[in-house]
Amino acid sequence: MELVLVKLGGSLITNKDKPYTARPEIMAQLVEEVSLIRHENPNLKLIIGNGAGSFAHQSAKKYNTIDGFLSDEEKIGFCFVHQDALDLNRILAKVFLQASLPVISLPPLTMVVTHNKKLFTSDFCTIENSLQAGLIPLVFGDVVLDKAIGGTVLSTDTLLAELAKYFYLQHKFQVRLVNAGNYPGVRDKDGQVLSNITPANYSQIKVVLGKSESVDVTGGMAQKVEEFLAISSLGIDCWIIDGNIPGNLAKAVLGAPTQGTLIRAV
Repeated sequence: MELVLVKLGGSLITNKDKPYTARPEIMAQLVEEVSLIRHENPNLKLIIGNGAGSFAHQSAKKYNTIDGFLSDEEKIGFCFVHQDALDLNRILAKVFLQASLPVISLPPLTMVVTHNKKLFTSDFCTIENSLQAGLIPLVFGDVVLDKAIGGTVLSTDTLLAELAKYFYLQHKFQVRLVNAGNYPGVRDKDGQVLSNITPANYSQIKVVLGKSESVDVTGGMAQKVEEFLAISSLGIDCWIIDGNIPGNLAKAVLGAPTQGTLIRAV
């Protein structure tokens, strides 16, 4: 069974410089490409995750939700972050449904518990059952409960990496991950897009990776690359591509030659 996990970055589907502003025209383009993917390869399983963009990152920064909650105000903040994440996911889900794509929204709050921000327990049976039923799980970065600090933020990248490992190790799926963002790939110190990142060249690249220029509580590009490198050791290839370019997402998912950065073990 072949599975591709697709990240639709928050910087792509929202305007990260304008709080609570979606990019409906880009959402429509990406959904059209997912329709094409389904038509070209109907047996391919998809899990789609969306970033928080200019929605939940705003409230997460305001309440410092990633570091937990103690006060009543911080607990309310935790709930506001959840609602912001739901709001963006709901906008995107409607675009998919209008294109007759059977997406089902599944928040990580119902699947994952952390301890001091590290994964503690997970139960992905709802994802499994959704795939078996012919649905497309639509997951997203959001708050989760934490055994030590009350709650924290789980990024879409972390969630998709955990799902990639799970389906590779537990179900022996052929797994790939495609991250479509508002950037052409990972850039080197001269601003040129790197075609490949491996453990061998990462030490030279790491020093030039920065955090997002917009509000982003989950680490920006450096965090993405490190998480993708970790799962690449299993033989899972990870692409970082520009989702603004029409057809780019479909090419990457269907295995056609694609511009961007490929992260792999060797």
